Amino acid sequence: MPQFPRLSGPWYHVTINQTIRRTPHTLILDHGRIVQVSPLQLTLREPDASLVVIPLTQSTIVVVDNVPSTVLDLKRRMDTQTMRIDGGAAVRVRATSF
Repeated sequence: MPQFPRLSGPWYHVTINQTIRRTPHTLILDHGRIVQVSPLQLTLREPDASLVVIPLTQSTIVVVDNVPSTVLDLKRRMDTQTMRIDGGAAVRVRATSF
């Protein structure tokens, strides 16, 4: 599973085409504040005020404040980055507390 790519400058929605294990995929990265969260999805408000619903699964890797965590540790207003592959559920979520 890919790591978050390093991106320079501020960003809030990025689509990257990348080959993973010799197969082309589309990585979708979103960055914003959590406005709603449940075990199955989270909703981010991005800096342009758009809302993005990100599906979650039990296999989503969650890190809060650089500590391995679970979906249950995600809270409203956290600054959050998500990574999806080919439009599926988030494979990674990286969040920072208030």
